[in-house]
Amino acid sequence: MKVGKTKELLMEDIKVKIPLLVQNDSILDEISIQLHKYNISIGNLIELINDENILREANLQELLLLGEQLHLKFADIDHDWITEWLNPSEIKELRLYIKESPYEEVITLPYTFENVMKTGHNEYAVVIPNSIIGKLWMSGITMYNPNIQRQAKKKRLKNGIIEVMNLNPKSLREIEKQSLEGDLITSTLHYNAKVGSGKDGIEFIFDGREKSLTLLEGALLDVLDGAHRTFSIYNAYMKKADLEGNMIVIFSNMTEAQCKRVQVDMAKANPIPKPRLQELAKDKLSDDVVIELKADGELRGKITSSSNVKYSYGEVITFSELSNAIDKSFHLENRLEVIKVAKVINDYMMYLFAYYKANVFDKNSLMFKSRMFIGHIELAARMFENNIPFERLNNYLDKIDFTIDNPLWEEIGILKYGGLSARSRTKIQKIFEQLI
Repeated sequence: MKVGKTKELLMEDIKVKIPLLVQNDSILDEISIQLHKYNISIGNLIELINDENILREANLQELLLLGEQLHLKFADIDHDWITEWLNPSEIKELRLYIKESPYEEVITLPYTFENVMKTGHNEYAVVIPNSIIGKLWMSGITMYNPNIQRQAKKKRLKNGIIEVMNLNPKSLREIEKQSLEGDLITSTLHYNAKVGSGKDGIEFIFDGREKSLTLLEGALLDVLDGAHRTFSIYNAYMKKADLEGNMIVIFSNMTEAQCKRVQVDMAKANPIPKPRLQELAKDKLSDDVVIELKADGELRGKITSSSNVKYSYGEVITFSELSNAIDKSFHLENRLEVIKVAKVINDYMMYLFAYYKANVFDKNSLMFKSRMFIGHIELAARMFENNIPFERLNNYLDKIDFTIDNPLWEEIGILKYGGLSARSRTKIQKIFEQLI
């Protein structure tokens, strides 16, 4: 760095321009494209401009590259900003900078996907964990091809015109947040193995007997549909390797001309029939009820997608425990019942939290402990079944001693560390069922 220049001065220079950047999504898009060649993702960029602590901890090279881009976009005077900060040899070194990935392991080809279904001519579908979606992009196997995109756009820069991903930063941030929290809903992505990219002229091999699809050496996957989700999942993966959730991915093997025709018909196409999608995703109707409850109502913000409940954060139950309890107590037959059951449970919870608000953070009470919701869901189902108004909920719950000293809870296993046995779950259900 030149004499008189410091990291602190550089940060101040950047911070002055950040308010201009956050107000302009298109410029954020342009800068992210320029920084991506240094392996600085849009997720990294968004963190830098939104969190001063992360900006302060960033290394000098990243700050210089960001500062340079901000100057190019917002400076009133046209001069070579980087030469004010670095001498020629340092500038050459900066141009060779590549941000290190926090993950050493990458996916190498050949790579095999299991449980693959053939859905059409040279078209296959498989459920892939979100962590693998992120890893495929990180490994350079999936990529963006503007020639086959419906929404590619051109940007005029000082040194010419480039084609960039037409990405909405607000949408990217929302999808990334959902990915990190395990709330991203399973949907369909379409990746096309570019014809001619395979080392020996073949991009993948499908084994009908083993139901497997093997990507061969050299194969490149263009994102035909799902660029926002793919890029956001990648950004999330770079922050958290063990992402929850899955995506249904369609693999095809078409020329660019064929891909363009698919894009034209995309709005009308139905690549995988709905029954087959359900079979692939293996959804439970009770999962849909939980998704409704997470989105709105009394349990919003109280359901966690992780395996551990953080009561200090206001969480009371895990997604899987609630879904299993609903599945056991309500026996849903079709999707028409999802909204109805979600309303029943929400009404129950509204009275539960209103009547027993003082118990929520009472360490001596087990009323709002995660495992106790097995019973709450059972009682909600029985009261609804018997047309008992939830206004009378306290008349029933007052019959149970929810204090931690009640020997019944030790006997059942609620206080036991680790998983809860099926027998213990049944016992909890019975206690609440017998209240009616």
